[in-house]
Amino acid sequence: MKIAVCVKQVPLLSKVGFDYENKRIIREGVPLEVNVFDLMALDRAVRLKSEVGARVTAVTMGPPQAKDALAHCLAAGADDAILISDRAMAGSDTLATARTLSMALKDREFDLIFCGRNSTDAETGQVGPEMAEFLGWPHVSRVRKLDYDAASKLITVERVTDEGYEVIQCALPAVVTADEGLGKEVYPRRQAIAEAQSRPVEQVTASQLSVDASVFGTAGSPTVVAEIRLLQPQRLGRVIEDPDPVSAARKVVEGLREKGATAAEAVDTPAMRRFPGRQERAVWVMVERSGGQLRQASFEILGAARELAQTLESEVVALIIGEASAQDGEVLAAQGADRVMVLETDGAHVISPSVAATLAGFLHERRPYALLAASTANGRDVLSRVAARLGLGLTGDCIGLETDVEGRLVQLKPALGGNVVAPILSKTTPYLCTLRPGVLEALPAEEGAKWELERLKVDSLAGEPLRLVSSHRVEDARGAELEKAHRVVGMGMGVGGPEGVAVVREAARRMGASVAATRNVTDAGWLPKQVQVGLTGRAIAPEVYVAVGIRGAFNHMVGLQKAECIVAINNNARHPIAQAADFTIVGDWRVYLPPLGEALGKM
Repeated sequence: MKIAVCVKQVPLLSKVGFDYENKRIIREGVPLEVNVFDLMALDRAVRLKSEVGARVTAVTMGPPQAKDALAHCLAAGADDAILISDRAMAGSDTLATARTLSMALKDREFDLIFCGRNSTDAETGQVGPEMAEFLGWPHVSRVRKLDYDAASKLITVERVTDEGYEVIQCALPAVVTADEGLGKEVYPRRQAIAEAQSRPVEQVTASQLSVDASVFGTAGSPTVVAEIRLLQPQRLGRVIEDPDPVSAARKVVEGLREKGATAAEAVDTPAMRRFPGRQERAVWVMVERSGGQLRQASFEILGAARELAQTLESEVVALIIGEASAQDGEVLAAQGADRVMVLETDGAHVISPSVAATLAGFLHERRPYALLAASTANGRDVLSRVAARLGLGLTGDCIGLETDVEGRLVQLKPALGGNVVAPILSKTTPYLCTLRPGVLEALPAEEGAKWELERLKVDSLAGEPLRLVSSHRVEDARGAELEKAHRVVGMGMGVGGPEGVAVVREAARRMGASVAATRNVTDAGWLPKQVQVGLTGRAIAPEVYVAVGIRGAFNHMVGLQKAECIVAINNNARHPIAQAADFTIVGDWRVYLPPLGEALGKM
């Protein structure tokens, strides 16, 4: 068995600075590290060596100094290393990166290619699925467990979803992207890495891959970054030191009212114009379900599509992959759809190559203005394969959309934890974009809106390489609730353990809040991964976020950039959370949380 592990060096984000005067990200002198999800993939690949006798090759694409990442991999157990490096590859976006990696690996007869689920400096999760499409292989993303049957050459994996996990059986060769749980973050000793520096590394240049230099780097990248914009969230930073917990809670409530963080009164909004039947510049929205119900994130994106349609004077199409009922159509029409397009899969998994191939065919034929989806496991996977198949630009994890004077779609993507927004433009159409759940607003429902139904069928592949064995919803995770929650209580390690979690849960219930957690809490197993917020979790945008026992580390606060108001309870006013919150109550959370929960519950 031959395994390739694609790794990337990323900057230590907490050390990256920004020159506000010149609007420039400062990377000089910032330490580099191997992307955390890539390390997890590497660990699983190395363990497969002992299980089935595999040979592991570490692969990276980057400047000459990227050899440091390969030395790390060799010291951690990789057998070989490949450095893909050439000045022609500078400025590659995800599509150009995936194309280059697939060109370098396609003829080497690998059985399995691992990637991390995403790189921590980009948060797109596109390279793995795009590589698979270029190679003509199946892929499974966000894998937390993998078993290999050498006799059948099948892998059985657990794929993390937004509601729980799926068990999928997949034929090899295949691409797998690693999520937390698949392996450990292995950090070899310095001496082992130093010794690995002298081991041979195969170097691959652009000219060895193609005589056409235009497929690499900036030239081969369909997306470009416009002038970046600044977003500096203004937190109040008020510290409340009051020996009376009830009085402290009252001060927080008064402050929230001053800040306007309570739910605003409903305002009558006139219905937007509709342009049914105008397909020339239509906006398509991939609609998903959560727990059998249509997702709130899909409604948010339909609202954004409806706003775009006012300028484009086009129809809005809700695309459902799978099955749909007449009631689904009525709901989607009320949320902004003029047409409901059902792509019937005949049992194929939504991330199957056949689904992407069929959808890409319809996109190429009808040429809509854009296809939008939520930044969910399925949304990222489907659009990534479509982008690779059609050679289109794809911007992932956006927080907003605009059109410019030329009618192009401007896709707003956060950087540096949300302090900077990068407007992304694409050289290709249709525009493809995934949007972060919870940061857009759904439109008020327009009951009785007219809509049309269109049914299409997936051209199934002979011997479908993917098979869904079972699907599991983590009932107590309530992760999907966080997308639309107005109030959220987040827990850090300061709650002490499962007993503390139960107390916080009760307080959250009293204030009508959903529950979230830091990565350390979910790593400890106190709460499920689906409620993890932060750099390696989800981003949320509640009206009020109550942080309990949370120090305020960068990796967690990244997921809260869009929260309207942050209230913290911490026994140390010098912890970073005090600067990242609007109000910080200094004291024991067990004493101060119950009255705060009671007070917020009455708002």
